Amino acid sequence: MEAQFWHERWDQQQIGFHQPGGHPMLPAYWPQLGLGADARVLVPLCGKTPDLLWLAERGHAVSGIELSRRAAVDFFDEHGLDCTVAPVGSFERHQARHGAGHIEILVGDFFAADSATLGVFDAFYDRAALIALPSDLRADYVAHLHGLLGANAPGLLITLDYDQNTMKGPPFAVPDSEVRSHFEPIAGIQRLHSSDNLAGQGMLERRRVPAAYEYVYQLRSRAAAA
Repeated sequence: MEAQFWHERWDQQQIGFHQPGGHPMLPAYWPQLGLGADARVLVPLCGKTPDLLWLAERGHAVSGIELSRRAAVDFFDEHGLDCTVAPVGSFERHQARHGAGHIEILVGDFFAADSATLGVFDAFYDRAALIALPSDLRADYVAHLHGLLGANAPGLLITLDYDQNTMKGPPFAVPDSEVRSHFEPIAGIQRLHSSDNLAGQGMLERRRVPAAYEYVYQLRSRAAAA
């Protein structure tokens, strides 16, 4: 999927995937990861989700990566956070303190991120990245994500599954079998939750998807970042 697609979605505010109240599965299941308050948490393809605020309020150093500069600017403006902006590698870093932690959104291509520039992350949260990518990019995404994580780094992954014939996507349908085929070679995986009560995914109803399931997984990286 071309970058221009996402820039146009944000410029035209076609962001039905955005959940203004945050995702209810995050506070429900994040504590099970057992992270220390000072953990560095990576949120790929973060958009302007308020989940970043919730994570920072736990004391975490939160790093979102987002292609759209509009999303980053809107996030800090909408939450009244006075951020600084500076270059880091190929990214434009927007950052501010919040609660006991801090938040940065790195504007640029997720696939350009590397641990030499950004450091190694202690955990990740993916509620909208894997399902935003077409099938031919998902294996590359998982491999690149793995390369940014430290040994035994846990993560929380939220996916959707539905009949892809009923909607073109994104968000795309990613069935349980595909999640396991991508992650099991590199991570321990446990499914924590599955439900057809879609926790705020009203956009699927508006796009006339008759039925869908939401899955929540806990993952733990098996190897250190290179």
